[in-house]
Amino acid sequence: MNTLTKILGIAILAVIFSCQQKQSEESKAFDSQMKETIQIHDDVMPKMSEINSLITKLKAQKEEIEAADEVDSDEVEMHENAIKSLEEAHDLMMSWMKNFSNSFSRTEINTGLTTTDKDSIKAKQSQLDNQYQSAREMQKAITDALENAQKILSE
Repeated sequence: MNTLTKILGIAILAVIFSCQQKQSEESKAFDSQMKETIQIHDDVMPKMSEINSLITKLKAQKEEIEAADEVDSDEVEMHENAIKSLEEAHDLMMSWMKNFSNSFSRTEINTGLTTTDKDSIKAKQSQLDNQYQSAREMQKAITDALENAQKILSE
């Protein structure tokens, strides 16, 4: 083997290795963001039962207010708005989970991307960016609705 062939072979291997390294870094970034996105879900999911419980309590309290001799329409409206916010937060979670599971396979969620195609990785990363943002919005809506409901019930 002459020197030129050896140099050319080494250069080709270096290019292949650097491309694989870059894809590996992209896949690692995907995996990291996937873990963060799943963590948001895992942090918020246990609050779903609290949402249902608070809806029940707010409805009962609203009925008591409406049964009083002098109905405080502002208080009734506050309860109705809180109930609506909790229901919307619940629906956001259900919708997010459906969209998320439609966007990613179990393998992608649990073990990461199997593709090495740059365009596929880029497309999946874009989907994940959108799902991450939606998860953050869903988390905020749930947290805000819970805080508001708890405030109203403690008054």
